[in-house]
Amino acid sequence: MTGFKWISLAAAVLSFPCAVPAAAKVDVVQTSSAALASGSTFAWAPLRAIQVGAPDPAVANDIAIDRLRIITEAALKAKGYRQIDDPQQADLFAAYTIVMQPELNGKLTSNGGGCGLPFCGGASDYNLDTSHYTQGTLVLDLIERDTGRLVWRATSKKRVTGKDVSDKKLTALLREMTKSLPGH
Repeated sequence: MTGFKWISLAAAVLSFPCAVPAAAKVDVVQTSSAALASGSTFAWAPLRAIQVGAPDPAVANDIAIDRLRIITEAALKAKGYRQIDDPQQADLFAAYTIVMQPELNGKLTSNGGGCGLPFCGGASDYNLDTSHYTQGTLVLDLIERDTGRLVWRATSKKRVTGKDVSDKKLTALLREMTKSLPGH
């Protein structure tokens, strides 16, 4: 194989992201706030939820959004936070952002040829197998109402399918995302 072919082959392989693990990766950042405590009140931020990217209709639909909202409320209540209807009376605003991006994964395989010392056989044939998937990110924010300051953020990132918006999977995801939230 010529130097140019090796460089082209390496460029093709490196241009595809590695496989993403099936389990969601959760990152949490927070700052000190008296509002981050069991018994504090929350309401949904006056803004609508934000969705960014190319939505997958199996994941991004009104049913899934309603489930996400209800399960998020349950997760916050399980940590001792109390939901109220009037955002102007809440200690915290809750808000979320959903990002969905189509991704491409590639796997390069060789089927023949190859080199053995001291000789190289014929040219190898290479196959590039690709798969398409949706990379999803869910960001859950808690914002102090009085100051407008972001005081807690959990971010979860993983490959998503329509199966990920079941009550069971969303409950497990939100439980994991709120695990380090101060409260019960």
